[in-house]
Amino acid sequence: MDELVEHPLLRLSPELVDEVLVRLPPEEPACFVRASAVCKPWRLILADPGFRRRYREFHGTPPVLGFFQKDVSFFPTSALPPAQPNDPRWVPLDCRHGRALFAFAPAIFAFDPAYRNVVEGQTVGLIIWDPLTGHGRRLPSPPGDSELQFTFSAAVFCAAQGCDHHGCQGGHYRVIIVTTNKRQNVTSGRMYSSETRVWGKLTSIHHPSVEYTYTYNLAAPSVIVGDALYFNIGSILKCQLGTLRLSMFEKPIDGNGRLMTAEDGKLGFVAVVDVTDLTLWSMQTGPEGATGWVKLRAIDLNRLLPNGALPVPTCEFGIRRWVRGMLVSGVAEGTQVIFVKTQVGSYMVDLKAGRARKVSRLGRKIFPYMSFYIPAMEAACSTVQGQ
Repeated sequence: MDELVEHPLLRLSPELVDEVLVRLPPEEPACFVRASAVCKPWRLILADPGFRRRYREFHGTPPVLGFFQKDVSFFPTSALPPAQPNDPRWVPLDCRHGRALFAFAPAIFAFDPAYRNVVEGQTVGLIIWDPLTGHGRRLPSPPGDSELQFTFSAAVFCAAQGCDHHGCQGGHYRVIIVTTNKRQNVTSGRMYSSETRVWGKLTSIHHPSVEYTYTYNLAAPSVIVGDALYFNIGSILKCQLGTLRLSMFEKPIDGNGRLMTAEDGKLGFVAVVDVTDLTLWSMQTGPEGATGWVKLRAIDLNRLLPNGALPVPTCEFGIRRWVRGMLVSGVAEGTQVIFVKTQVGSYMVDLKAGRARKVSRLGRKIFPYMSFYIPAMEAACSTVQGQ
């Protein structure tokens, strides 16, 4: 009988194996399962906390593993999806730093007079969900939560000082909720801390009438740039994280669009302009301190999306019209990855790589889930052996 020949990879030194494994693609966690099944020494390397720390440092920004949509459905973009909530009454509000924030359905139905009798006497419910562990926690209702029967948006973020947010699940977090009372032309904000488990004091800003609808402004998209949180509520609301001071300024264009981190690291904005042109702006500071939007570039989506995804012009009474135009439905914070809603579904577009792929059916509002997902090696190996 011929002797079994050892594979050359198994003769590599642990240092070289470490260099190979640290380069496994973070957007495909299933690679860890397959690598852990090669041999015990590889499995021990992958299970080591030091390796996992080096892996996150090597790759930097966490990958997009999937996203939530308004119906709470979680759409994975990798082979090993994290856990997901199974309660259809939860409505996604935000997703950041490995956590998802949901509103309990009565908070949403309160906007519709047809549901007043259903939610009478109930309070707004906010829920923090960890998609990696499947653990959720309901937050206490904000003081004076009757304000939330107007229009509100919320954001969740890590509270750890100096955290790189590459693996901050399980630590303390904060939640900011902003409400708009259009009758009084006032927008107010409160912040919740998981350390104290209480809501902080209320801060407010008076402003001219903000153009919005309940549907649009509920769960208004937000982004963190520097030490400030920005909401797109028709105008852009800036919330200074240290003081909760609120201020407001205009978007670069009217209509739909999303806040993002620009390529230069500043506050950015992206929107579909002229039917198929994806246009990006950056907020710049001039020599005298004045700030304003500067157009960075425009990308022709005809070059990225397949035939059939783009809107088609029609003629009605001799007038050329575009139907079912595209819009930006989501942004992966801190990256150049955006989601575009088309007439045939939602596409995830990597602007840096110049690639696009279809990820779901139609979805107007998308909340990407970003995290390093390294499965427990013991569980992963047993799964592979049992296949």
